[in-house]
Amino acid sequence: MRILIADDEKELLELLKLSLEGEWIVDTVSSIDEAKAHLDAYHYQVVLFDRTFSGVDRVRELIRYAKQKNHQQAVLVLSALGSVDEKVQGLEFGADDYLEKPFDLKELRARIIALSRRFSPKIKQFEGIEIDLLHQSIVKDGIVITLSKNEHALLFYLLSRGSVASREEIMDGLYDNPKNVTQNAVDELVARLRKKLHPSLIKTIKTRGYIIES
Repeated sequence: MRILIADDEKELLELLKLSLEGEWIVDTVSSIDEAKAHLDAYHYQVVLFDRTFSGVDRVRELIRYAKQKNHQQAVLVLSALGSVDEKVQGLEFGADDYLEKPFDLKELRARIIALSRRFSPKIKQFEGIEIDLLHQSIVKDGIVITLSKNEHALLFYLLSRGSVASREEIMDGLYDNPKNVTQNAVDELVARLRKKLHPSLIKTIKTRGYIIES
């Protein structure tokens, strides 16, 4: 998943990029013009906007531009303007969520994941593969693919997660008794899925785990 963060606090941008880029592709910009240029150039599932740039509230303009480019991308406003009226105003401008500064990085990450799930398409397509997230069915080159119980569980676990999953997290998420499962078993399960579906469907993030990118 690729996300965009627009904020004129450059130190905050550096912190957020450092904190989030291990899980997602993170683009950061510090001006309205840069934000619009990135929205023109890339597809984002979630975008994060500050309200004010150089002391001027520009978020309404930015939200409108983002939604016109892609109405399915989620907008999260990050702002020090945190009164009830200001939050309501931000939502009325078209934001899908609003988080007051200062915020906890764990909460920010959770909100990004929640928004990505909320705005995720129900059908995912990848190199001739069509995955129906609602009915949890897989079709490859027009042929229905049948997976084992654990292969099926891993595929839809990674699709629903939307971020990097460590081997330990996969073991906890898939197995009733994860202590009885080795990390090699997870690697073998990934290898079987890649063979059945596509070698590039599941990406390995070095030292961190696995992800299916949106």
